[in-house]
Amino acid sequence: MSVTVDDIKRSLRIDLTDDDEMIQTYINTANQYVLDAVGGQTDITKFEQYDFAVSLLTQFWYANRNIDMKETPYQVVSMIQQLRGKTLL
Repeated sequence: MSVTVDDIKRSLRIDLTDDDEMIQTYINTANQYVLDAVGGQTDITKFEQYDFAVSLLTQFWYANRNIDMKETPYQVVSMIQQLRGKTLL
């Protein structure tokens, strides 16, 4: 499974389509962010933590798009750490 614009919109209770393109950009960037943070191993995408981290990061970026963000949310960092552990198995 991969995160879709509709998934994010359901989570954030967004009904309009005005921001669909922006949300898709956030999803694409979050996918790459998580992959890079774990070391670029594409096999991590099979774990539920991967989609959860991408979804959380996308929602965070969207909800805070007008704020200067300096830190990645703790929950995303936690998911990334779990994924790093899975790649060592």
